[in-house]
Amino acid sequence: MQLDEALRTSPLQAGAVVAASEHLAREISWVQVVDHPDIESWVEPGHLLLSTGYNWPKGGKEAAALVEKLAVKGACGVVLAVPNFVEHFALETIAVADRVHLPLIELPWEVPFSSITQYVHRELVDRQSRALAKSEQIHRQLTEAAATGDSLQDVARVLGQVLERSVQIYSAEGGLLAAHAIERGGHASPSFEQGVFRALSAGGGIKAMDAQTRAVRWHPRPSRLATTAQSVVGCAVRNRNGGLGYVLVAEGVPPLTEIDLRAVEHAGTVAALQIAHQRELSANEARLGYALVAALLEGRFDETPSAIERARLLGWDPEQHYRLATILLDEPNPLSSEGLGRREQLAGQLAQAFRQKSVQPLISLSANQINALVPDTMDVEWLWSNIAHGRSAMGVSEFHRGVAGMHSAGREIADLMPHTKPSRIHFSEEAMFPRVLAGDAAARRIFITRLFGALEADKRGQALIDTAIALTDEGFNLQRTADRLEVHISTLRYRLGRLGELTKLDLDSVEGRFRLQLGVRLYLAEQS
Repeated sequence: MQLDEALRTSPLQAGAVVAASEHLAREISWVQVVDHPDIESWVEPGHLLLSTGYNWPKGGKEAAALVEKLAVKGACGVVLAVPNFVEHFALETIAVADRVHLPLIELPWEVPFSSITQYVHRELVDRQSRALAKSEQIHRQLTEAAATGDSLQDVARVLGQVLERSVQIYSAEGGLLAAHAIERGGHASPSFEQGVFRALSAGGGIKAMDAQTRAVRWHPRPSRLATTAQSVVGCAVRNRNGGLGYVLVAEGVPPLTEIDLRAVEHAGTVAALQIAHQRELSANEARLGYALVAALLEGRFDETPSAIERARLLGWDPEQHYRLATILLDEPNPLSSEGLGRREQLAGQLAQAFRQKSVQPLISLSANQINALVPDTMDVEWLWSNIAHGRSAMGVSEFHRGVAGMHSAGREIADLMPHTKPSRIHFSEEAMFPRVLAGDAAARRIFITRLFGALEADKRGQALIDTAIALTDEGFNLQRTADRLEVHISTLRYRLGRLGELTKLDLDSVEGRFRLQLGVRLYLAEQS
């Protein structure tokens, strides 16, 4: 309870403040009646002294000296009952009290001291009880958030609600992890302004939090953080391995109490547990995801029902079509410790981009490469544009499905990556044909497999292969081709449609016909 409040609400309101009237915002720790010699020996910080004046020094100099001693001891103020033993505080005493900022109050003799002590002491006890109840509530709610909460958002929400303040939780790097904004009209602004973490870093606030184990109050320049916040209270979130982040509270008015500050520190401890738990879960998920993707691409995946079920839980759907996107880092092998760090950072950006689209990241790391399975619902070029790839290159396979498809995608990218160029994205379907023309044996094998593998898998596959050979031999003349195959022209047209459908070539175009003709020659060369 502050002295100015007691002067408004207790029997002290009958008194008159005669000194240090601008310094009434002082906490009262106890009310003490002192009418014995050697008054200052009984005073402790925060004591409000009541005196009938019986033993108050009669001389002005002695009274002034006593006031100075009481101010040094930390007295909250002096109340003098007038005019029975002392008519008024001496002018010299008042002048000294003004100088040392010790309030002096003259109270009519008729007001009993017991009414003042009873009122103030009851209020102090009541407030202590309320403070203990609030402390218990904060402890219980934050502990429940630690035990049952799913995320840091629960911690921010609970702290914001019990303090009735806006709360933000940041990572050590300055990324916003969770936030709770109170409704407009409360103690603080509904939310922090953008750039609060940068402002704290530039102004020394973050450094101050790092140096303390307790909550720190930081006073920004006006309009730097929150519209009504007079200051920001923050606490570093840390564990034995170092700093993990920061809990920030837009303080506003009135300022946070000591119990509130302890709540901020408790929230920092809870946040540390949550962050450490989330990092452990993420690391485990990443390790399992890395192993799954690597097994799929390398053909080591055991296609059993239980393995498929585990793969589904990690986010891979055997019925979904995926592209394999592989990033080749601009780093020599073996990677240095700095190179490993950059690889992890880029993999983190890649995972974040997936989550931004609500897609479970399916990523694996191998030497200076990062592999990611990109579902057909996601734009690979958008993904490439949303990571800081620098001079790294990306190779992208065609769409594949199922366990065998993932293995095929892995082989496809393995053949493509040696031909990539820095800072570019390369699609295998676009890069394949130039490599075939250049005599690339791996590209030729893939090219033939794409054309004739689809034909061989069809139930009339041999007839379609014979048609492709005859068609290219006859220069795509339909009548001569029909005569050679001894089929009706309408049958040939049907087969022509199936050829285009299965090979994905436009056989009405010069390029499509050229690719089929080249494919036939390469196929026959392999058969001989």
